[in-house]
Amino acid sequence: MQLKPREATFVDLLDFLNSLGRKAGKKVIIAFDEAQYLRFYGSRGGKELLAAVAYAYDSLEHLGFVFTGSEVGLLHDFLGLDDYSSPLYGRIYEEVEVKPFRRELSREFLRRGFDEVGISVSEEEIKAAVEELDGIPGWLVEFGFHYWKKGSFEKALEMTMRKARAVIREELKELEKRSGRYSLILRAIAMGITSWSTIKEYVETKAGPVTNARLSELLKNLEKMGWITKENGKYRIIDPVVEKVLRE
Repeated sequence: MQLKPREATFVDLLDFLNSLGRKAGKKVIIAFDEAQYLRFYGSRGGKELLAAVAYAYDSLEHLGFVFTGSEVGLLHDFLGLDDYSSPLYGRIYEEVEVKPFRRELSREFLRRGFDEVGISVSEEEIKAAVEELDGIPGWLVEFGFHYWKKGSFEKALEMTMRKARAVIREELKELEKRSGRYSLILRAIAMGITSWSTIKEYVETKAGPVTNARLSELLKNLEKMGWITKENGKYRIIDPVVEKVLRE
């Protein structure tokens, strides 16, 4: 008789990590970046993974979990902490939302970063960088890194914008795979076409008829994915760098 070892499951891994934490007297933190994509995991849209996390939450005291994602609405939908059908329903959690910085906070963010790496950058250059990149932390970090490495404002800004264009255009391609109307909606908003009715008119001019329900669904999805927000009945692009790229 030949015995074959069974394959370890995700729950087995969690049990093992919990035992390590218990022996060390510390909590083991498991982090999932861009966790909204876990909804494509397995045959049940990630429900098996969430069930394992729920088991760990209830039974494995030396484990903790961090879920991060740039598409906040989709991440909330996936975790389902307020959805009775979700394995994680009712669990207590802490949420940290990183919103775009205001201008002064963006400038202070760059100042402190440059101070930490020991380089002197003029206030004029810091203000100019914030004017171009606004308050998106990711682009500010990118700019600060390139300035630190190259020692040149122009090169740092050029490299940051080059990276931004490449990333944003790739993300737009992925959006268009889901629906070509997504990019049309974003381009409309970037050009100042910001009301529901004018967006519909623009999309229909470019791509033919779209039902009211479908347009509303597309706009809501873009909000969930963190591309746009709605304020006082008007839509706007959240990331000003994205807006610049869309206008090009």
